[in-house]
Amino acid sequence: MNTLYFLMAEFETVTPALSDICEKYLGMKPATAEKKALLGELSLPTFRVIDSQKAPRLVHLEDLAQHIDKARKEGKDLLEYIKS
Repeated sequence: MNTLYFLMAEFETVTPALSDICEKYLGMKPATAEKKALLGELSLPTFRVIDSQKAPRLVHLEDLAQHIDKARKEGKDLLEYIKS
């Protein structure tokens, strides 16, 4: 399975708005995610296509897929450690 392809099918764009992914994949409300992105405290990069505070902050799905795959690997590693 390829995480990126499933995300592309879910969002139908390669750059969804941060507000569209933050609750499901980052576990925080849009306002919190926006504040953390502004401070550089999110675990994945965000960007705006144009230099305007009114433009939505976007996330590239490739970065989100890597974030999800990394978290999955950490979970699997922890489970293996606990089992051994």
